[in-house]
Amino acid sequence: KAEDWLYDTYDATKVMYVEKLDELKRIGDPVQFRFKEAENRADWINAVKGTVTNYSTAAKNPGEQYGHISPDKLASIVKECDAVTAWMTEMQAKQEAMPKHEKPVFLCSDMEKKNQDLAKMADEILREPKPKPAAPPAEEKKEEEPKTEKTEEAAPEGEKKEGDVADVD
Repeated sequence: KAEDWLYDTYDATKVMYVEKLDELKRIGDPVQFRFKEAENRADWINAVKGTVTNYSTAAKNPGEQYGHISPDKLASIVKECDAVTAWMTEMQAKQEAMPKHEKPVFLCSDMEKKNQDLAKMADEILREPKPKPAAPPAEEKKEEEPKTEKTEEAAPEGEKKEGDVADVD
């Protein structure tokens, strides 16, 4: 149909070509969108699953790195990871039940947003700094300082110390 129009309308103006292009885009853009969504969906599912696995593992097994974070906060990360996983499972089932010519319900942009929201929430909790250990007594620090001064003073004047500039006369 478009090819016939092109050959039948050999004396068309630029405006006519632009209008015809817009008409064709109204038909073709949704098809292109569905194709790109279907093509990228598996990659996004794997990316979100990886994020969920990483944060869930960090929260369930905090070890030394995250051991200082309260169990309630770690439990909230696990809860959010479970919610994202349940949402993904539900949306995958809905998407697979739909015919491919329909507008997708499970969009990559939605997965990206869920992924970013989970990462932001979990990172805020996991970035909590470790409490600093008790400060060592101040007396030990005072003893160490004079030792460093004595070593610098003990160097004879004739010998060059690190950082000295050579005399160029």
